[in-house]
Amino acid sequence: MREQQKYTAGIYCRLSSEDSAEHESMSIANQREMLCDYVKRQGWEIGSIYVDDGYSGVNFQRPDFQRMIADIEAGKINLVICKDLSRLGRNYILCGQYTEIYFPERGIRFIALNDGYDSLNTPGSMDITPFKHILNDMYCKDISAKIKSSLRTKSLRGEYLGSKDPYGYLRDPNDKHKLIVNEETAPVVVRIFEMCAGGNGARWIATRLNEEGVLSPADYARWRLHDPEKDGVFERKGFWARTAVHKMLGDEIYIGSIVNCRRVTPNYRTKKTVKQEKEDWIIVPNMHEPIISRELFDEAQKKLSGRQHLSSRLKHPKEREDIFKGLFRCEACGSTMILHRTGTGYYSYICRKHHAIGKTACSSHYINYDKFHAAVLADIQKHAVLFAEDTAKAARELAAKIGREDEKQLARTKKELAGAQKQLAELDVKLKKSYEDNMSGKLPDHIFKMFIADYDDEKATLKESVRGMEQTLEKARNAETDAGRFVKLVRQYAGCAELDRFMLHELIERITIWEIVSDCRMFSSFSGQSAKVSMSISILPYIPSLVMVVTVPNHEV
Repeated sequence: MREQQKYTAGIYCRLSSEDSAEHESMSIANQREMLCDYVKRQGWEIGSIYVDDGYSGVNFQRPDFQRMIADIEAGKINLVICKDLSRLGRNYILCGQYTEIYFPERGIRFIALNDGYDSLNTPGSMDITPFKHILNDMYCKDISAKIKSSLRTKSLRGEYLGSKDPYGYLRDPNDKHKLIVNEETAPVVVRIFEMCAGGNGARWIATRLNEEGVLSPADYARWRLHDPEKDGVFERKGFWARTAVHKMLGDEIYIGSIVNCRRVTPNYRTKKTVKQEKEDWIIVPNMHEPIISRELFDEAQKKLSGRQHLSSRLKHPKEREDIFKGLFRCEACGSTMILHRTGTGYYSYICRKHHAIGKTACSSHYINYDKFHAAVLADIQKHAVLFAEDTAKAARELAAKIGREDEKQLARTKKELAGAQKQLAELDVKLKKSYEDNMSGKLPDHIFKMFIADYDDEKATLKESVRGMEQTLEKARNAETDAGRFVKLVRQYAGCAELDRFMLHELIERITIWEIVSDCRMFSSFSGQSAKVSMSISILPYIPSLVMVVTVPNHEV
């Protein structure tokens, strides 16, 4: 009886870079054609075609594979078919979980065409399947070992293995594993080392380069690829940062050495890399022309080491926990506000980007820790008292406020949702008619395949849009309930005298800070009276409309 079941098939195709280099027959086009032809001959409906081109079989976090899983969970397909078991994946543990547990639990029929695997068949035909999963996994392990061996051999020969040009150098057009000096950026590298040897720190150097308008490594790489006729005027987007300068100052590549194997992958099952100890690096000297002398490099290392030693002696233990961590951001640049302590014990919050790069990137937006702490506490207490007077009324007014603000947007969302749902229905009708025309011979196979591909793309886009709009409407429907829950929650803190991390993360979604500059008065950055600091505190994670604004004059911060 099960064989007479109506099936909606999900066709899955995958090809990694290693497979494409070795087997032309495994191309995506061939997989698609073979599987579509088989599904049509069986009289099944094609629900969707999923393609992961260039993705390894070891990792199952592939875009279209995850889309297929989502469609299975939504009940859109009840059959999965692929060319062979290795197309599903090459991780025998996860492959076994899908074929032996996940698919059966959800009533999904799975077919690996060339391997003769069909989950509907008797158990006797499935005995060898686990061994095939292991063989596919061993293939990946073997490929990984060969690649690692090849890279290590190249590293020992002193070949450059990076995918990008290191700042100050270019890859030789005749041999991408060799480096030649970049005459445009090499003088900047020399200046950086000379400034460091002269006693200046990485942050001071980064600030100076930014003030002079020197392009950062990332911006310079973009500038080299910039086409004024096509891209227009080049815009600077990045800045020199202390960390980038510090990394350059410790890189032996600038004295002619090639340094490889600083990071490695633990095994072939993961793409994440881990740092290696310096003694495990492979350093081959005198492989290209140095930009700086060994003497200048060593002098810069001495200065760096001296500054780090001084910093460790002057460093104060943090006596205050940063309870606002993860909540407090700079409105101007979006960076987090970090808790900073001076040598005199003064605590304040400053913009992380300003601290790392300098005033070229952003102003400090500094605010005294005690004043900031008091302002947030006072605002929470004020709202808690207001909500405590009449809980039901406060909840209704809050929900009504949100409703008034979002009413027009919600009406527009409903209209767009209805239109998208109508388009989906029309697409399904067109697909059914095209399928019937193809089966009857009216529509050629190659045109049908083109239509299916376009249909899948358009349907996926529409469904994503529908999902987002449905979530928006659901959130609006829950507004009154959420408002009531928040009012009850905030009442608990009416008598609180101190803030703690749990309270803040329960009540507050974000706090942002910006400056309101006074008329046209001009003051130095140390006068402390040229602006006001305003904080926007969104105190309701599930109702972002509720925002408190606290303005504090700079002479109080």
